[in-house]
Amino acid sequence: MSLDNLKNLTKKYIQAFDNKDINSIKALLTEDFILEDPVVKKVRGRDNALKKILEIFNGAEVLSFKAISVFQQDNTTLIEFNLILDDVTLKGVDILDWENNKIKELRAYLDIPK
Repeated sequence: MSLDNLKNLTKKYIQAFDNKDINSIKALLTEDFILEDPVVKKVRGRDNALKKILEIFNGAEVLSFKAISVFQQDNTTLIEFNLILDDVTLKGVDILDWENNKIKELRAYLDIPK
């Protein structure tokens, strides 16, 4: 996989999440996709993860997901981001592991307000 291709796919994911475009996100995930973050812990399977993502989308009137920077190391991309959910701004990093141009695993690390 080329450097530009995975970075471009990562940018597509960022745009889809920012637009609350669940169908475009689904197209980027493997069927056995794994989502891990501080809130949902670990979710296995694309459909289960999409339900959790929809909960995020439906739980906020205002959602903004903006990349500060995108990095790549081999088949892994990292997104340093700001996520705004209504009046809460979260800063964090998403680590995306890619397999055949689809996201196999996403590990999110973010600053959760107390």
